[in-house]
Amino acid sequence: MNGILLAGSFAFALLLGLAAPMHARDAAPSPGPAGCAALAGVVLPQTRIELAQLNAASATLPEHCEVIGAINERTGPVDGQRYAIRFHLRMPTGWNKRFLFQGGGGTDGALGDANAPQILDGYAVASTDSGHDNAVNTSQLAGSFQFAFDPQARSDYGYNGPARAALAAKSLMKKFYGRQPRHSYFSGCSEGGREGLMFSQRYPDIFDGIVSGNPGMDLPKAAVAEAWDSQAFAAAARATTPFGNPDLASSFTNAELAAVGNAILAECDAKDGLPDGMVFNPSACRFDPATLGPSGSGALSAAQITALEKVFGGARNSQGDALYAGWFWDPGIAASGWRVWKIGPLFPNPGNTALNVTLGGGALPFIFTTPPNSATGGTALHGSTTVASAGPNPGFAGLNDAFVPWVLSFNMDTDAPKIFAMDWPYAESAMDFMGTGSTDYRKFRKNGGKLILYTGQADPVFSAKYHLEWYRALIERNGGLRDTRKFARVFLVPGMNHCGGGPSTSQFDAFAAVVDWVENGDAPESLLATAPAGTPWPGRTRPLCAYPEQARYKGSGSIEDAANFACKTPRHEPHGGRHHRDDDDD
Repeated sequence: MNGILLAGSFAFALLLGLAAPMHARDAAPSPGPAGCAALAGVVLPQTRIELAQLNAASATLPEHCEVIGAINERTGPVDGQRYAIRFHLRMPTGWNKRFLFQGGGGTDGALGDANAPQILDGYAVASTDSGHDNAVNTSQLAGSFQFAFDPQARSDYGYNGPARAALAAKSLMKKFYGRQPRHSYFSGCSEGGREGLMFSQRYPDIFDGIVSGNPGMDLPKAAVAEAWDSQAFAAAARATTPFGNPDLASSFTNAELAAVGNAILAECDAKDGLPDGMVFNPSACRFDPATLGPSGSGALSAAQITALEKVFGGARNSQGDALYAGWFWDPGIAASGWRVWKIGPLFPNPGNTALNVTLGGGALPFIFTTPPNSATGGTALHGSTTVASAGPNPGFAGLNDAFVPWVLSFNMDTDAPKIFAMDWPYAESAMDFMGTGSTDYRKFRKNGGKLILYTGQADPVFSAKYHLEWYRALIERNGGLRDTRKFARVFLVPGMNHCGGGPSTSQFDAFAAVVDWVENGDAPESLLATAPAGTPWPGRTRPLCAYPEQARYKGSGSIEDAANFACKTPRHEPHGGRHHRDDDDD
């Protein structure tokens, strides 16, 4: 497929000259105005430099050379639209010989500002749109999901775009500074977290350290689960929208979700040894929502109980085969960050606005189904259909229930397998270009790479259970827990929704931890986390322990202070491989 990255990133590095010695005629310009401006004339394969200018220091940015470029500019053969992999790079003149690549979000399509806070510490910082532009690659039919009709743009979004942008940035750093960065890092959450896993699996020699937050691991499967969840809540809806569809937001009031959260705390809070409003031992939680139903307290209806049981049990086909993981019972279900994804409303607007049926509702039919916008198989909720319009505002696709009929008619038997389908000209399935569930980390480990993955226990879109299932498989394949923790560690954040929010200690510095691990060999046993304003206990601190360990109260001192907690491995926590205490881990 034209423009796809060469089989190995090392081969492409040779193409860009990253692995070759610098000859006199290629001598790098000195960092400064003349040197920065000279980058406008740098020749890189299939690359046009749009901007190369030195910017003076400001209140938020140091003096730096800013470069914007476009790779593989082309016209799509399917839709006739213009595509390119655009990247944004800022290189401070006071460089600390480090590089940070910022992950994207949603379905990408935004260039990004390349202005992570680390630039103030001297990091060169880059970002990319991953091969499509939401302002350009749009249509009335698909909105900003239009790029999914272009086979190359699908591959660029999944892996090729970020990789080519990262290597181009490194090439320009070599031209500007006269050397490659001493250490290279990647950090992102959600889709950015998925991109971090993608780099660790497909291109294990580009980055030394990676932070993958709440990653969209095997994202097409998670999108199938979004449809499953939406169908379950639709069956419990107590109102219809002006467009004649079940109003997902009417399935649960805030008070009813709060009742569920409180019931989870009553059943599971003390399972970690301390009733403190947080569930640190989710695997020991055996909450039964039926206790709130007609045969229990009566707080919820039978339809609501069925919806919760279906959602938390995980998506399945009619044969009972799991299509995605279930979810942990966590009091974060009562937070707004859970509601806006699962049922909405995201904002006051006629119709369903939950992210599962707007963002997810467009991604599944166009990006993750092959061929895009295939007719669905139909369900009891809605007959077979295709998407006819992205709604009144293609810039925010999915309004006015534009995707809801398609989502409600998505058949778990006949439509779910389409995430694995190929159909000319789509030579890769969605799971081919988006999958990030590999456990083959031999090259990443050999190169000395370090991976930190953190995940919200109450994330409503990417299941923490799915992340832990992957990590247990990683442990099994890589010599057991001790050996795996030498290069990859997972941190579960109780109460946290998607990339933040929820009743949680959601403020922590995973990036500093991965830098310390890479540069000093200090593997993080825990991350010090703080509860922000708006939680029940602002200022509370806890250690977020490297899985399988969990925070346990020592028995004395304030329960608001992390110093009074220790990381312990629960007796029955499954983790794959042989059990090891990690006191002597490298």
